[in-house]
Amino acid sequence: MPQPTGSELPRRAIAVSGGKGGVGKSTIALNLAIACAQGGERTLMVDTDLGMADLNLLLGVAPEKSLLDALGGTPLEEVLISAHGIELLPALNGSYLLATIGSSTQRRLLELVSSLSGRFDTLVVDVAAGIGQAQTTFAGATTDALVVVNPEPLSMADAYATLKVLSIEQQVKHAFVVPNRVTSRAQAEELTARLSVLVNRFLDLEITTLPPIPADPMVGEAAQFGVPLIVHAPDAPAARAIRQLARALTISPASSTSSWWRAHAAAQGATR
Repeated sequence: MPQPTGSELPRRAIAVSGGKGGVGKSTIALNLAIACAQGGERTLMVDTDLGMADLNLLLGVAPEKSLLDALGGTPLEEVLISAHGIELLPALNGSYLLATIGSSTQRRLLELVSSLSGRFDTLVVDVAAGIGQAQTTFAGATTDALVVVNPEPLSMADAYATLKVLSIEQQVKHAFVVPNRVTSRAQAEELTARLSVLVNRFLDLEITTLPPIPADPMVGEAAQFGVPLIVHAPDAPAARAIRQLARALTISPASSTSSWWRAHAAAQGATR
């Protein structure tokens, strides 16, 4: 497939968050990135779960360098790692230094990622669980915010909390919501309907529901093997759903700006 160049580059940048841990955001983020790559998009993935990184485990790779090295001056070409059609900018598991970086270093990280934008069509950012300052900055920085929610009551509450913080603190006006680990389309619709009621009542935010991801035992098996789901079991129900999710995002209008980052998020990073 011919690749777009120059001004034709689509500016698709997606941050995947989920409020609480364990909702499946990293699995969705990783497999979404690979699905985009399989569709012909040059795809960069960034792990911003800075001190508890696990994308390398899901990819089955062992990076020799990380974002910590990049922030210290190591050329990005020496930090990036290729796997399954994507390029990963990895973080570092168990790094207190990365886990506690301040706003100026977060801004530096955004600048480093921006320097790669000419080489890629799509950026997928995996955001750490929680609504702390760093998580909020990265979740709200990209032109598209995606929040993962599953049927557990705590997941619903934390997904709403994430949307609330994105709306109030980052002035995000639109977010995508992905129901995950659902047992039926009816359950997914009920889940997103309840979330929509809260959002419409209390927040100045529009949400768009993306295709749901079904509960699928192959997700856990793929993680055990250290192989992404859509590579390990491409015909599994969850793998098919993630490809449908990628297609839905492709159809959705991408940002027409020349940057992966929203102007507000960039300004916030510069002034904090």
